[in-house]
Amino acid sequence: MVLNVAVDSRAPAAGVDIENRTSPNGEELSVAMNEIPIEPYMEIEAIAQIHPESRINLQNIEKSAGLSSSEAAKRLLTYGKNRLTPPPKIPEWKLLLKQFQNTFLMLLIASAVLSVVAFAIAGDITNLYLGLALLAVVFLTGYGQYHEERKAFKIVDSFSLMLATTCTVLRDGQQQTVQVEELVPGDLVLVKDGEKVPADAVLLLCRGLKAECASLTGESEPIPCSDQVSAKGTRLPECKNMIFNSSLCFDGTAIGLVLRTGDSTSVGTIAKLASNTQLGESTLQKEIRVFVGLIAIVAVTMALIFFIASVFLQGAKTSTDIIKLFVNGFLIIIVANVPQGLPSTVISLLSLAARNMAQRSVLVKRLDCVETLGSTSIICSDKTGTLTKNEMTVTDIWYNQRLVKRHRWEAKSLASHEPQALLYRAAILCNRGQPISDADQDIISESIRESQRQRISNVSRLSWGTSVQQSVLSLETQAPRFSGNPSDCALLTYCDRMHSVISVRQDYPILFEVPFNSTNKWHLVIVKSRESLREEEDENAVYEVLMKGAPEVILDRCTTFASNRATNGESEITDAFREEFTKTYKDFALKGRRVLALCSRTFQAHKDVVFTEDNGIYNLPTRDLHFIGLIAIMDPPRDNVPDAISKCHGAGVKVFMVTGDHPFTAKAIAKQVGLLKSENNILLLENETSEVDWETCEGAVIHGSRLDGLSDDQWKSILSKSGICFARTTPAHKLLIVKKCQTLLGAIVAVTGDGVNDAPALKQADVGVAMGLNGSAVAQESADILLMDDNFASIVDAIEEGRKIFENIKKTIAYTLAHILPEVVSAVLSLLGGLPAGLTALQVLTIDLGTELGPAISLAYEKAEANLMERKPRDPAKDRLVSPALMIYSYVISGVIITLGCLMAYWFSYKQNDLRLSDFHAPGYENGDFFSLTVSEPVTIERTQRTFSAAEQKQIFSEGVTAFYITLTVAQFCHIWVCKTRISSLFVHGFDNKLTFYGVGVGLALVVLFCYVPGIQDIVGATIVGWVPWACALVTGAALLIYNETSKWYFRRAKSADT
Repeated sequence: MVLNVAVDSRAPAAGVDIENRTSPNGEELSVAMNEIPIEPYMEIEAIAQIHPESRINLQNIEKSAGLSSSEAAKRLLTYGKNRLTPPPKIPEWKLLLKQFQNTFLMLLIASAVLSVVAFAIAGDITNLYLGLALLAVVFLTGYGQYHEERKAFKIVDSFSLMLATTCTVLRDGQQQTVQVEELVPGDLVLVKDGEKVPADAVLLLCRGLKAECASLTGESEPIPCSDQVSAKGTRLPECKNMIFNSSLCFDGTAIGLVLRTGDSTSVGTIAKLASNTQLGESTLQKEIRVFVGLIAIVAVTMALIFFIASVFLQGAKTSTDIIKLFVNGFLIIIVANVPQGLPSTVISLLSLAARNMAQRSVLVKRLDCVETLGSTSIICSDKTGTLTKNEMTVTDIWYNQRLVKRHRWEAKSLASHEPQALLYRAAILCNRGQPISDADQDIISESIRESQRQRISNVSRLSWGTSVQQSVLSLETQAPRFSGNPSDCALLTYCDRMHSVISVRQDYPILFEVPFNSTNKWHLVIVKSRESLREEEDENAVYEVLMKGAPEVILDRCTTFASNRATNGESEITDAFREEFTKTYKDFALKGRRVLALCSRTFQAHKDVVFTEDNGIYNLPTRDLHFIGLIAIMDPPRDNVPDAISKCHGAGVKVFMVTGDHPFTAKAIAKQVGLLKSENNILLLENETSEVDWETCEGAVIHGSRLDGLSDDQWKSILSKSGICFARTTPAHKLLIVKKCQTLLGAIVAVTGDGVNDAPALKQADVGVAMGLNGSAVAQESADILLMDDNFASIVDAIEEGRKIFENIKKTIAYTLAHILPEVVSAVLSLLGGLPAGLTALQVLTIDLGTELGPAISLAYEKAEANLMERKPRDPAKDRLVSPALMIYSYVISGVIITLGCLMAYWFSYKQNDLRLSDFHAPGYENGDFFSLTVSEPVTIERTQRTFSAAEQKQIFSEGVTAFYITLTVAQFCHIWVCKTRISSLFVHGFDNKLTFYGVGVGLALVVLFCYVPGIQDIVGATIVGWVPWACALVTGAALLIYNETSKWYFRRAKSADT
């Protein structure tokens, strides 16, 4: 029987016999890759026994034969290629059909089908035109939505640079270079400085290798690796003899036995966790779904009520009469109630917002997430590479018993024994970092630029892709000047400002070196002093030992320290000095710095001496050394992050840091960027088990190990704080934090990150924001938005854009819905009043899809009203996209004002022909058809006994619908200006948006086209009219302006009184 063990990052369960690979019941443990690997807890002899096909040479690992090519081929078939399974893609045809499931479009499809059926029964060609026009609207709207969504799906295809393409393995008794995809469990893989680990492997041989696992653990500092057996109970990520897929190698070399590949690696497990996270609706999708449902119910209900009422009121008896009422009433009311242009307008608004954001290097993968980001109330941000530069930098130096922050050269010469000269000399020489030549830097810079071009090549196909390309490629591309361990590179970068690293190393060639290791915790080099280099005839030479390492270890080896105050430059180390040293060291550590100490000593030896080491014993001085100073190093915050976080706080958006780093480091960075205020009482919740008085603290730093035991009440207490840092977190913790923010607070949560460990939380969040340049492919796949310049500050611009687009969509809806009541009334005139219709069905379509599109879309370019980023995030439960207040304004206030204006023009049009509205109640006709486009018989008006021919009736009807049409459209052109603001006065807000002028101009041109151009006017049922409708429209527009300016003034006044 086989016992399968679930995937986890813990040590083997109690009772599992690692050596015999059995369970407590004696059941054999499977070697399948989906189990917890037990090899890290086994001696190398036992590993060799359970992996005989790997042919491990226990006497000399480097001489191991490895898998045979035939065995590797078999395993490739068994385990599959070493790559992450891409998420399933929606087929193109499903994506297209999905667009037509929109309730609006389904209503229009039903209306179109019924119109065509009516044409087939009654033979009225107008019904056919209406049906075909509606089908065209449905197709163009659906295809437009499909086109935008399809382009967004293509973005992900350009981000696939996470894994290396080739790696080195031992196979068939020799080193071979193979494709990473061909790596299989059991392979012996060789890794070295600068390479990415291609799979999860246990180390059989390690020579000074360090691995940086920031994308998995969140820690930016490389971790020393080892080939020693890990103790039972050690968590898998903490096993120093394990290296994980996608980790970056520094310094030495190593040989590892591949245990897991592809989806079974740590990276794959996290990616799978992300893929299993359900993707919910965005806030905008929810709002539009509710709005569409409401409009659909209103439209169908209103159409049914009026249609049934009209059948009884007008005494329709024949099928022809019923069909006529159905088309002129039911269908027109449906068409009038459905804002056909709104879906296209909203998509256009979101697309334009995406283009605006792209110009700021923010790439939107899902258009609807633009608005969701504006609703964000909590941002959970990764630290490394997001809030910080992921670039170790020297921040402080302590030497000569003083703290130096303003770095300038003060020593007389680098060859002197002054404290500063000693510090620079030790930092440059006792350092394994290597300068990169100018030629190589140019090559690397071009490689980076080319990589950027390739990563966004598909993005350029988007309508806003050019903006992204120009934004990203315009960024300054700077190649690193040094290669190696980040801390060593930080020291060289700092020292190179004052003294050329290359020149110093040429002047002081290294004679002997002991690399840093976790046992000694120091790095040592021997060089000849400048005096010995000049006096070559002397038999003895003066040498200098330079050492760098952990502060407490270095100080323990020193008896004196460098001081300018002493006569000979040396002072004895006293208790007072040790206290000052300890205070400075602790202060650095509390600020999240990594601290290195430097020391030296000069000594004489024969000029031909060979320095050696034998079992930890050296023929050179390693004690009684001369302490130089301390250097503090850290991964500094990005320059504009503090301002960005300050703007978030001003906008009522909380920022939580979620990192795998040490709590002290997280706390220090949080203070620097303003996430935690220095003056606040900050709680450190690490190993405490007693009750905490949450009321006494304004912020908290919480260890990930404490999260699993928190109650919901404790979670609420924590999340209510203004600043929170979650440290030492796992991917599961990040996911838990996001879920708690959503469920307990009802918050709209945005998660930012760049590592593999961020992927599950990115997908669970309402908006996932990943780094576009240096983020992992898994994170980019899971995110909704990509920061193409890897700049956290860009998210603040995106939030502002999101808030602005919500406001502008709200204004667009208020503007668009205002024409619905007049359009419905135009149909009700015929249905219930027995009057000629106010508008034809095709006129309704030209309004929704023609004259109003330009002005509505221009609102996307409307600038934000004042203080937009000083307001609190909107509450989705209260501040709805389509609120009752908006509906009242659009239907009851502006709708009524515009309707009255249209009726005034409609009435005047018939009055000019000596017709009163009361004349239509007893017109004296027999066939039930009069004053319409389909009339065929003359009619006599009883009041005047005047007979109107069919042609005259058609002309008068056309004048009436044209008057109604012009008043409605031109009044809406006036209405668009008052819709530009919700609170501010239009005259204070200004008229900077030139596109509104263009939109209104295009709309007016369309009105003239539909009403005054022969041929086209015949299709829509219009005719040439005089100045009266235009005057009515301007009077209506003036009424709208007066009402809106007055109501906004009262609102501002009331708000000012409250404050």
